[in-house]
Amino acid sequence: MKIALHQIAYQIGMHPAEMAKLVYEGEVTGEVPDRNPQAKDAWVDLHSLKNFIEWKFDQGAFDQMFFDKAMRHLNKAMGKK
Repeated sequence: MKIALHQIAYQIGMHPAEMAKLVYEGEVTGEVPDRNPQAKDAWVDLHSLKNFIEWKFDQGAFDQMFFDKAMRHLNKAMGKK
């Protein structure tokens, strides 16, 4: 399930450039044409992003508040089919 990278990044509290870096490094599935995370056609896969955030939280890389906010917004976005 794809969503505009710049939209979901701001909602979960992550800068689009930071999320684009995750896409470049292959941590999260998506596409960032011309390396521009603000581009309308830059996208990220919600399932991949959710799995990444859960994995990093389990490793202690994200605090509880960030995790809760991210999960709330991801679940809300995933509910809109």
